[in-house]
Amino acid sequence: MKSTVSFESVLKDEIESFLELRKSQGHVMRADKYMLYTLDRYLREQGRNDKCLPPDIVEGWLLSLPIEMNINTKIVYISHYAQFAKFLRLRGYMAFIPERPIDDRHYVPYVFTGDELDRLVDAADNAFATTNKSGKHGCACFSIILRILIGCGMRLNEVLLLNTSHVDLINGIISVKSAKGNKDRLVPMHDSLTNILKLYINSGIPQTDGLLFPSRNNKAFSQVWARHRFNLALLAAGIEKPVLEKYERNICIHCLRHTFAVASFRKLNLEGRDMYEEAPVLSTYMGHERIYGTEKYLHMTTENSADILAYMEKFNEGLFPEVDL
Repeated sequence: MKSTVSFESVLKDEIESFLELRKSQGHVMRADKYMLYTLDRYLREQGRNDKCLPPDIVEGWLLSLPIEMNINTKIVYISHYAQFAKFLRLRGYMAFIPERPIDDRHYVPYVFTGDELDRLVDAADNAFATTNKSGKHGCACFSIILRILIGCGMRLNEVLLLNTSHVDLINGIISVKSAKGNKDRLVPMHDSLTNILKLYINSGIPQTDGLLFPSRNNKAFSQVWARHRFNLALLAAGIEKPVLEKYERNICIHCLRHTFAVASFRKLNLEGRDMYEEAPVLSTYMGHERIYGTEKYLHMTTENSADILAYMEKFNEGLFPEVDL
């Protein structure tokens, strides 16, 4: 989000006053500002014109946050929101403060089987084949986006913001720019994925030196759009989301990244290689800021089916070069 934003909801004056107060107290404003920006946007979308935050509005705002947002991040949001709610109460406004959800330190993400990945890809391709002419553009883009998420384990936003200049089709490498932690990295692709991207780029959809996946207005597709497409693919593939408790994380598009990491470790294990020695290579490939972000997948490999490996092997072939660690 840009450092300068404008608040436009019914609580815009109160938000600005709260931020000024926090700034005068020496607080770093970025987290507060972004949290309040999402709240302000939700209030505008709901057409709220009264200065109060009842339970249904607060709960609706929290549910509108990205589905892949983990519980720990949501706890931070609620903590920042609670300070704003107390500020409103001191000014005489009603503001509901929700309970903090239980953190997800023991959360085990969903790992797709090979058959499920096949069905997801088929569902995305079938959507393109069966949709009307006006819908084919979005379906085509999502079909390729899904393949990159499965084959490279990239973060969703990294894929959505790719430019055509970031894809080296000669060497089969994607350049990820200014990713999490403001870091760049190179992501090698399997030949099969490179060939699919060649077909896609030659189809005429991408703009010259522009976005690899442009929407109809030549802007990047939103994460909300991608999550919606993914949920449609889940439904068409017959992969049912379980009924969970409130705030619990369910199957989401980010689980494809988890699946990639687990499958990569399973491949190393099958080859008899030291997974802990190879973890820094995978950590660099996936753009993790700390090795812990990669090592946690080691503890998931024994809990998932071996058939993942057979499907993912074509994507992971040659992923781990012989390097001195």
